[in-house]
Amino acid sequence: MGDISYEEALAATNNVQRLSDNYWHALDASCRAMDDSAWVGPEGRAFRDEVQRERRELQSQLAQAVHLAREKLKSVKHD
Repeated sequence: MGDISYEEALAATNNVQRLSDNYWHALDASCRAMDDSAWVGPEGRAFRDEVQRERRELQSQLAQAVHLAREKLKSVKHD
């Protein structure tokens, strides 16, 4: 893979940030529904816990992607 220009790295970083912003709250409605007792009983609680874990994992991965993109941007020569 060849070197990329600062402008390409900036565009990629902006794209990663935009995608992160778009998907950051993707599971919020599901979590709210579960908090409002959409499903009850042990299965409902287990599903709620899983949805909350998945939301945390999604947000962690999105934050990591943004961090890596910003780090790459810092490493690219700005002409």
